[in-house]
Amino acid sequence: MKQSILLAGVLTAFLAIPPLAYGQKAAEQFIPLGQSPGLSGTQTLIGRIEAMDPLSGSVTLTAETGKTGQARVTSATHIWLDRSLLKLGNVRGSMADLIPGRRAEIKFTDANQREAEWVKVELTAP
Repeated sequence: MKQSILLAGVLTAFLAIPPLAYGQKAAEQFIPLGQSPGLSGTQTLIGRIEAMDPLSGSVTLTAETGKTGQARVTSATHIWLDRSLLKLGNVRGSMADLIPGRRAEIKFTDANQREAEWVKVELTAP
């Protein structure tokens, strides 16, 4: 009896995890730059855009620590404009918004950090 209750509890906990992860993924657009729980600073790179090559789709960021990262932006990459400092909601962006000097955060698709899953760009002026 105790084993079946324990098994039911473990199964319930296991089944609850995917919706939580999906929930954050669906809401990620609305989370301000640098504040993604469990992602920002660990699985992402936050810094200033140094360069954007529209031909190769490559964006280069330099963090405050001096670490530089480069990622390919593809048609599958989500680009969001973080307008939270302007007290406005976040909206979709495009490669044209990846302007050198702007602060941004890149979430990579994998540990190789070659392709961007999403990029958030912080806007400080309308």
